[in-house]
Amino acid sequence: MKIYVYILITCLFGGLLLAETSFASICDEKETVIFFGNGIKATEKKAYDSRNIIKQQMETKLPPEEFELLDFKLSYNDTHTLPLDLLESSVQILTGNISGFWRYLWELAPVPDWFADKFILLSSVLDYSALLTTDSLAKHVSSYKTAISEGKKIILVAHSQGNMFGNQAYNILSSDEKRSFGMVSVANADNNVLGNYTEQAVYTTLINDRAISKLIDLQLHLPTSPMNPNTENLTVSEDAWGHSFIASYMVEGSVSETQITGDILTALYNLPEPYQLVEPGVITVALTWGPAPDIDLHVYEPNGSHVYWYYMQGISGSLDRDDRSHYGPEHYHVPSCDTLERGLYEIALDYFEGDYPEIATVQIEAGLLSRTIEIPMTSEDYGTTSGPVRIANIRVINDESGGYEFEIFE
Repeated sequence: MKIYVYILITCLFGGLLLAETSFASICDEKETVIFFGNGIKATEKKAYDSRNIIKQQMETKLPPEEFELLDFKLSYNDTHTLPLDLLESSVQILTGNISGFWRYLWELAPVPDWFADKFILLSSVLDYSALLTTDSLAKHVSSYKTAISEGKKIILVAHSQGNMFGNQAYNILSSDEKRSFGMVSVANADNNVLGNYTEQAVYTTLINDRAISKLIDLQLHLPTSPMNPNTENLTVSEDAWGHSFIASYMVEGSVSETQITGDILTALYNLPEPYQLVEPGVITVALTWGPAPDIDLHVYEPNGSHVYWYYMQGISGSLDRDDRSHYGPEHYHVPSCDTLERGLYEIALDYFEGDYPEIATVQIEAGLLSRTIEIPMTSEDYGTTSGPVRIANIRVINDESGGYEFEIFE
């Protein structure tokens, strides 16, 4: 199935034109990426709303020239397991009323105590072993590694179970990458903040957060038992659970909003910039993988150039990092609009060396578009006569106004 994403940009004087925005540069040197990591009940729209709240806060707190150096993205975790487990165990009590289940889950009807207890119990056993099997975690790690390799600092604003994803992603990063990765912890459902289990860890959990308090009251002594609440707002939230990122924690003028915003600014100014390994560009493609010795990134440019480890310089772009040991990233980029070509950029992978199944994660950015693709690979891909396997395409088309239309599809 093809998935299409479009954007219209104009590469005049280093600028772009969007249908809903004014001119801005696609070649801006962003120095920090602020991600929002959501909890288990958040829809993607709610997660984007939370990210936008953070963006608005930073715009009001920073001078324009500093705000322009920030990029805002989403580390979305699409955790379906807990709601489905809850459905299976609750429908019997609801005598088959599945619609009632979803009304409770999405807060469209008053939540009975038995349902709340069951939900909290299930969420308390979502541990690291479960996270390690999720597609979301691999995508998060790939995004962080790619941004850090481009010389950007990472600040993850993590809410609820998003803290667990953030802590585990941090554990996977290298020691050098960890130096430039910071996490602003909100409603922490985990028992630490980036390995800090002490009361000195920086986090914000409200005393009236019923979800966190319930987890603590259960006293299950699980590895994910939350850290104790440490913050109290002067006004009562409209959110009955006191757990919502926007409705409870980011209420305008509240103690928690001030604290969270301050933590973001502290991380922004105190995190060291990483050493830049690769160059950002109008188009970038980054490949990461696991312990297999070597998976190779190949890009076929519209002009016919085949860019890979042997011919790293193409006519349009170049492979500015080739990793021959493990993990990656390997990185291809088109540096500017001056070398951007109309036509099709084909992205391919080759399992060059290894004996075991591997998951390759490819992060593609074209203009303002971003897409992450995971590709299962086996040792049978090694040494094939058919060559690298095509896995995605970027189409660049000129429009009537002199801009470019980008399309990413499989």
